[in-house]
Amino acid sequence: MKGKQNKKRLKPILKKSMLTALGLGIALPIGGTLPQADAGAIGPVINISQPVLNDGINWLSYSSKPNDPSLRDVPIEVTINNIIRINLSTQFRSDEYSPPTASSSDSSIAEVYVETRQDENMPTPESTLVVIPRQSGKISIELKANYMISGAPETVTDNIELYISKKGDVNADGKVNSLDASDLFNYLRNMMTRRSFSYVEMNRMDVDRNMEPTLGDMDALLKGYKGKTLGGKNNDYVLTFKQVDDAPYVLNGELMNAMLIGNEIGVRHYIMDIDYNDSLNTPSYQWYRATEATGEDMLPIEGETGAQYTVKEEDEGYYLVLEVITQSTWDSNTEPRKVYIVGKEKIQHLD
Repeated sequence: MKGKQNKKRLKPILKKSMLTALGLGIALPIGGTLPQADAGAIGPVINISQPVLNDGINWLSYSSKPNDPSLRDVPIEVTINNIIRINLSTQFRSDEYSPPTASSSDSSIAEVYVETRQDENMPTPESTLVVIPRQSGKISIELKANYMISGAPETVTDNIELYISKKGDVNADGKVNSLDASDLFNYLRNMMTRRSFSYVEMNRMDVDRNMEPTLGDMDALLKGYKGKTLGGKNNDYVLTFKQVDDAPYVLNGELMNAMLIGNEIGVRHYIMDIDYNDSLNTPSYQWYRATEATGEDMLPIEGETGAQYTVKEEDEGYYLVLEVITQSTWDSNTEPRKVYIVGKEKIQHLD
């Protein structure tokens, strides 16, 4: 199912009078009279400025805000020691998957791991993603588990991203300065022209952290300069998780019927979208012949692109290989996934 988040809460409706007032006051940030405060290295503790938001992860709550009406079954938990915990038992059910693992593309920005536990009060293991933010930046998080409902375990991966920026660093350039005020003004102005902004951008614009980027965020940004509560001396950070689109997986693939000349060979497989974003449409197919049981030396059979194939005389002594290609229906830029299903024996005559 293709899932789209409701972004209305982050799209303020600005009256002309508000824009006029904002236009009169914008001379201060655009003029460059505000001091530049280097976002710099963090101190001994990084403070997560809630709410932490989720962009497009369909099994996860939209926000870490406890009273958010859009909360799903899986909350984003922020602990008192500024660690994020997310239960993975819904995404990777223990009756379908092995305990998942997690890796970070850059542990200096954020450390991630999976904590799995089970006791006498738990009928099944419970796996929790633990995220420890370290500094500003972006990381890729790879959640990986083996799908166990098949003849042999098959590995599936759910890829997500985490964006971390210092509170007030609207443009994510590593500094908190007058350019952020200018970019915030442009953001508020462009909301009137309906330019589309991502949740990652909108979360950074929400300086006062009330989940509604409005004129109040400009006020909060300017007051932060004056009161020296933003910039290099401030350790509050804004976090946004974002789904990375993956093409659907083809699992439990098997060629059906005896490998005999004249037989029609079909395919059985299970198509699964780990992101819950895609419409599971019909995949594309291409048939091949190979002399090796692994299918390594396969060559395409011209014109054979259907889900069934009628075995011909020239196939004798070869293994049949079926290429199954799945496409994302959510993002056309997502790389297709290709899976090759090899027949269990060579084609032969029926004696």
